[in-house]
Amino acid sequence: MRTLFLALAALVMSAGPAAADRFSLTYDGVGLGFVPLGGVTVDADVSDESYEITATLQSRGLLNLFERTNLRAEASGIIHNGVVRWRSYDLDHRYSRKRRVINMVVGEDGAIASTIEPNYRLWGDPATSDEQRRRSRDPLSSVVAMSIDVGQTRRCSGAYPTFDGRFHYLLELAGGEIDDFDDAGYEGDVLKCSLAYIAVAGFEQRDSGRRRIPHGEVWFALMPDTTFAPVVRIATPLSAGGATIRLASFRRARVDVQLTSTP
Repeated sequence: MRTLFLALAALVMSAGPAAADRFSLTYDGVGLGFVPLGGVTVDADVSDESYEITATLQSRGLLNLFERTNLRAEASGIIHNGVVRWRSYDLDHRYSRKRRVINMVVGEDGAIASTIEPNYRLWGDPATSDEQRRRSRDPLSSVVAMSIDVGQTRRCSGAYPTFDGRFHYLLELAGGEIDDFDDAGYEGDVLKCSLAYIAVAGFEQRDSGRRRIPHGEVWFALMPDTTFAPVVRIATPLSAGGATIRLASFRRARVDVQLTSTP
């Protein structure tokens, strides 16, 4: 047992000190600037080598009059040289007395195995191709990738191919303005980026509203001692309904691990 422990310690030390961040974030969703729509919670564990993220959404207020929604999504993957490579994605979505469960896993060859219950009757025109799936990340992993890229470069730049089990779309960051932020437990700089949602495949004719979402805005928290920049605000313009997801509480725990051994 002692030999095994020393071997593991040597392995960890050879890789240098490990650092991990744990974020616990909550958001309020509002429409037209003041109408409560729902609450979102995000728990994310991010290190230099891997990540796990869980998000939940629960509708409330006016939105419950149209479609009561409860959603839970989880994603995990590895981070290699700052590049996010997702490995699994699970979604449990309950809405209007219905339920859809999606499970997606990336194989060693890059192929995506998915289970969807109940399955879709129509997959859009055109449907998402296998090649498009392989080039994409799941929605949560795309957010992690954006947060890491912004945290590393302090720039709003890049396109993020995303596949959610049916729809394939691009999330594009552009622009960029650094501003001060002091609210809901976070005080510091934020980078304000323009956010574009570009529909690519998997959409039907009746999804025309999802195809033409005007550019919105997303704010990332910039912290000096981490390359992960969590989202503190997302907003769409009034022409798209004027929805805003804004930070309600911010908690962060940083863990540094340094193992040493005594000869």
